[in-house]
Amino acid sequence: MDNLPIIDIPDFLVEYEENVQYGYSSEKSKGNLRSVLERASRGYCMYCYRRIVIDGIGTGHLEHAVEKDYSLKLEQCTPNIGIVCSKCNLSYKKKEQQFRIISDDEIRVFEKGNCKPNCTVPCSKYLRIKSAYLKNRTAHIILQPGGVWGEDTKNPLRLQYDVLQSRFQPSNKYQYSEQEIEFIEDHIRRFRLNGEREKTKQLAIFLKDTIDHQGYYTNMEYNHYIVELFVKQLQGKTREEILKICESLYIKAVMKFQVE
Repeated sequence: MDNLPIIDIPDFLVEYEENVQYGYSSEKSKGNLRSVLERASRGYCMYCYRRIVIDGIGTGHLEHAVEKDYSLKLEQCTPNIGIVCSKCNLSYKKKEQQFRIISDDEIRVFEKGNCKPNCTVPCSKYLRIKSAYLKNRTAHIILQPGGVWGEDTKNPLRLQYDVLQSRFQPSNKYQYSEQEIEFIEDHIRRFRLNGEREKTKQLAIFLKDTIDHQGYYTNMEYNHYIVELFVKQLQGKTREEILKICESLYIKAVMKFQVE
């Protein structure tokens, strides 16, 4: 089955358009920002990967990676804003926020920067304050958009989904230090990605649907990014190969979900 049981989770990279006003200062600029972020995330939460755009209607929250409470400039900083579901924004991300300390000196250095109007590229001062933020153990979060790079190996900190184990894990495509693995695992725990109550059943549902349709799958909207990434791995395979893969994975990994 090649690498099908392992699904790599990419960072969300935003393609901002020229001559379009993005930001947090007006409803128009917020609307433009929401639209471009929804395209970048393909309509899913950037932290838990559940669908936030349903039938063309977005339900996600604009979320400041480094919380806007530290500085008005962070509130207006376009590269600092992603899009996530309400639970990740209002519950999981906020947990322990009061313990994330950035020194007054770091904030002053950031605020001295001359921010360009409608800037869509992270500047050196933003990257510096983001780095200071991430040094807090309670801020071990793979911030989006753009992701986070490890302090030790300088590799991107990314996740994989192990289909056979039905679990998210640190990517095995990179060599990480112990501290970087701890960072990724803290992110997984924070957003309950492997929680018994929160873990997704959507791939199990997709596998069963495809088996029921003898290896054919439709473009219906499933509620999790993992399904879309898995479908990409099936491209180029015959219906018979797809059926065999889905049957094998369903039997080995997802019968425990008891999908009806």
